[in-house]
Amino acid sequence: MWDRFSDAELGRRFGLARELMRTQDVVALVVFGTSATNRASMANPFWLSNHLDLHHCYLVVPLEEASESALYTGLTNHVPNAREVSGVPIVEWGGYDPSERVAARLREIGAAEGRVGLVGANAKFSMGMPYQHYERLRVALPQVELVDVTGPFQRLRLVKSEEEIGWLRRAAALTDRAILAVAEAAVPGASEIELVAAGEAAYRPEGGMPRIMFLRSMAMNEPNGCLPAQTPSARRLQEGDVVITELSASYWGYTGQIQRVIFVGAEPTVEWVRMFAVAREVYDAIAAVLRPGATEADVLRAAEPIRQAGYAIYDDLVHGYGVDIQPPIVDREQFADPPTGPGQSFEAGMTVVIQPNPITPDERMGLQLGGLTVVRDDGAEPLQTVPLEPLFGGVG
Repeated sequence: MWDRFSDAELGRRFGLARELMRTQDVVALVVFGTSATNRASMANPFWLSNHLDLHHCYLVVPLEEASESALYTGLTNHVPNAREVSGVPIVEWGGYDPSERVAARLREIGAAEGRVGLVGANAKFSMGMPYQHYERLRVALPQVELVDVTGPFQRLRLVKSEEEIGWLRRAAALTDRAILAVAEAAVPGASEIELVAAGEAAYRPEGGMPRIMFLRSMAMNEPNGCLPAQTPSARRLQEGDVVITELSASYWGYTGQIQRVIFVGAEPTVEWVRMFAVAREVYDAIAAVLRPGATEADVLRAAEPIRQAGYAIYDDLVHGYGVDIQPPIVDREQFADPPTGPGQSFEAGMTVVIQPNPITPDERMGLQLGGLTVVRDDGAEPLQTVPLEPLFGGVG
């Protein structure tokens, strides 16, 4: 009833986690997750447990395979469904003081001394477990050295298996449905709220889950924003509008992403045609260099036409993706002040979003163009299938 990865895939993941424990000289992992943006910050415990908590959770994974892993949900009424969804042997409520429940489990598996690895929500954003939980766990286990291994653990997830890419392909298809539905609904008189409703309705019956539905509408000749808005407004579309978008639908945690531009009731103006052309040129240039061994510096060089056209950027040019945002990330700070070194390299099997987003220096006009992509030995494989062309309102 709820999809799961194969035993071989889950065995691969637990094997990587235990190899990390041996490398880091820890006797157990305590993996924390929290809901964040539609459960995106659940990525680390989800990778091993298949559970996407709506609140928060902890997963305790012992080094020794003979000892069972344990999952502690954030809310007590979530336990029954978590037991159905997850293959972790022990699933219980973590209580109002989950650090005490985690400490008790560490004692039960003989991990009350030595080194225990802590895995937070996201290393890139320095998001760890809550301070109060950490302090109570430290006091409860005075003989334990708590060490942060969030970064090394997250790196285990950067290169996707073919099973994972299969799930991402399904998520990308759901995301394609969303953007086409938004375009079809983008007619004069429709509100931004109605566009979001149309997008979500397009993938929900197919088992899709919401992640993000960002969009902004404005008059082409009077632009007032360079990025899609995270919260839709009640503004109603008018002839001559443009809608800029960033949409993601999920298939049980694995997420697609697409950025397209929609023109309403009119052809794009010269200014919008020029900006779109620059975005398309840079997208193609980044896709051309994105292969194993390519670096963040290669992406920055490929994006140079944005600067040459007199534009800046606001959002990332490229970021790793799949369940949450991951490295490599090439952001606006690197674009404004390129580092001297090559930066992180791309590897075969990484999934990234290519998303050039040229904006005017006054930040009143901008667009995003891109989608989820797999780094392959022979180049970039796009998972989003909607053509990289302008969309027009009323056409699905």
